[in-house]
Amino acid sequence: MPNYKLIGHNYRIPDIVAKVMGQAKYAEDFRADGMLFCKLLLSPMPHARVRNINSRAALAMKGVAGILTADELPPPPPGDEHTGAEESSGRERGLTNEPLYEGEPILAVAAVDELTAAEAIEKIELDLELLPFTIDPLEGLRPGGARARRAGNIFVKGSGTKRRESNLFPVGGGMKTLEWTHKDLQEVVAGRMPFNAEVGEETVVGDLEAGFKQADLILEETLFQQSTPHQPLETRSAMAYWQNGKLYLYGSTQSVAQTVPMVAQWVGIDPSQVV
Repeated sequence: MPNYKLIGHNYRIPDIVAKVMGQAKYAEDFRADGMLFCKLLLSPMPHARVRNINSRAALAMKGVAGILTADELPPPPPGDEHTGAEESSGRERGLTNEPLYEGEPILAVAAVDELTAAEAIEKIELDLELLPFTIDPLEGLRPGGARARRAGNIFVKGSGTKRRESNLFPVGGGMKTLEWTHKDLQEVVAGRMPFNAEVGEETVVGDLEAGFKQADLILEETLFQQSTPHQPLETRSAMAYWQNGKLYLYGSTQSVAQTVPMVAQWVGIDPSQVV
């Protein structure tokens, strides 16, 4: 039997005492000499297109070092995970000209302190065009119903899939539009999944037919849930600096494996150079 160091053993993680005693450092607690503070301008609309940004008044403020927009970020690299359009790629964006939810970042302001950055955000004039949206996935399946994304309402698998943490990214696919019939939707209202309706993705594990034959009771239910529960233990914050050509990042991320490649893409470096 393998001699595991942690599996099957009681052990204490190194920082548990510091966290319980309130002594642990979170991303918000780190500081560096001469560091700038960043604030994000968040979309006030659930789906919109940025028509114009007037940031002259903010840039003229004393202490404002710069403003970053989506146009200044590197474009998504070509490859299996992209179909050309940013919003159809399924990847998280650092900044965007087409926010897909209320609160998605549109631009970032860097200033000498937090208060100056926040005041600069208030001086920026944002011209947005409201686009169709929905917060109900079933509404997006109705014929002619509102959609959360212009590229479609379901992701399509391509030549394969890559699993990262709990998220399944489409590879070589994109998005397409799927519409259920009124009869299909009536089945949903009645608490049943439509039997013949096309589905975006179906997962089967084991021999279902054999399992049904052996079962004493078969209970069918329809379950709706959000993909990620948000229950952070710390402020959503990050502090980063450059040293010897590498980017060092202290971030309140749930998944380092998922954050590193995205940050590397945003700043235009190889993921191996992000620590």
